This record gives sequence, structure tokens and C-alpha cells, in this order.
Amino acid sequence: MSSGLVAAVPCAAVERDLAAPRPAAGRGRPARPKMAPVAGPAPLVDVPEDITRLLDQARDGERDAWARLLRRTYADIKRLARHQLAQGATMPTLNTTGLVNEWYLRIVDAGDAVPENRQHFFALTARIMRQVICAYARERATAKRGGDQRRVELDQIDQEIGEEANRFVALDQALTRLAVENGNMVRVVECRFFAGMTETETAEAAAIPLRTVQWLWAQARERLAHILEAP
Repeated sequence: MSSGLVAAVPCAAVERDLAAPRPAAGRGRPARPKMAPVAGPAPLVDVPEDITRLLDQARDGERDAWARLLRRTYADIKRLARHQLAQGATMPTLNTTGLVNEWYLRIVDAGDAVPENRQHFFALTARIMRQVICAYARERATAKRGGDQRRVELDQIDQEIGEEANRFVALDQALTRLAVENGNMVRVVECRFFAGMTETETAEAAAIPLRTVQWLWAQARERLAHILEAP
């Protein structure tokens, strides 16, 4: 892996825009989560045929194939999650164990919808990472507004955490809008930004040519910047 929550694309103008200083708390719209170059962990899976074989067995009805698949990938997903959170681009109160556990519960809840292949599995993992991070952000943002019906110790929620949560909520909403225009752009953002995949890994997971991934990533960042700045 060469990127955590964020990956680099040679697009200087967009990079400067997306990495612009965040506004002070309470003024203006939330800043966008930063997208800047970072170093990443080793590739997720060393033996891809194992993943494909286990998925085939799961689709054929072998009871323990899905469990063995999750055991086979769990350590890699945990390492990826740890790296993602270490970049500081998500809320600091969301820890590695919490993120991985939510990933596990959601992917198990897929039920009979077993991914068709290794690529589909990691594309699904990227989407789940987005769902978990953004759901957590939405919960934090709601707590900061005082709208949570449960008892929330607001004095324990730092202002910066609330602002970071608002940024991810805004990004998730922007991605929902972008999906109407171009679903491939959203898939690339999920793989690169939320799952920290390299360009090559994204191309494989999304079944899109590498050069197209590079173009989609640059265009998605530019389009998201426009959506997030719109009134």
C-alpha cells in the first residue's frame, strides 16, 4: 500500500484546494478532509488465489468457507485500519478495534450476497470502511449539536472532534450526490480514500483500467471540491 486514508494524484491545484486550512470552529462550512500524500502499509493480500478460492467455496455452500475467508483477511484489514486511523484524518475517538469490529459485523451481515471474486470483496471492504467512518462521524456530529436522544457527555467531546465529524458528514453527502453523476468516481474514492488502496489495487478492486482510475481520482477530487463549496 502506498496510501492510507489519503492518496496522491498529480493535480496541484486540486491538492492545494483540498488541503487548504480549515476554518475556525463555528465559522463557515466545514473544511474537507485533507487529501495529501502519505506512506502506507504492505499490500493487503499476498496470495490472491486463496481469496478467490474461498469465495468460490462460499458460493458453493461450504459452511465454513466464509468464516475461513474472514479469518484469512482479518489481520490485513486490521493492519489497514490501524494505518488509516494513524493518519489522523478521522475522529481520534474511533480506534482500530472499533473500526475493524464494525467492518466485521457489516460484512457478515451481507448474508447470501457473497462477493463474486477477490476484486468484489475488496471493493465491498472499501464501501464498508466508508459506511463505518461516515456513520461514526454522523453520530459524533449529532452529539455535538445536542440532538442525540441518549445521554451524551458533551464535555468529553473535543471541539476538533466535532469539526472533523462535520467534515466527514459533508463528504459523505457530497459522495451521494456524485454517485448520481458518476458511480465509478465514487468507487475510486471509496477504494483510495476510505480503504487506502493504491492506484493499482483500486484498478483491480473496481475492475477499471489503471489510467482510467488515475483520471477518475483527479476528476472526483475536483468535482467533490466543487460540490462541497456550493451553497
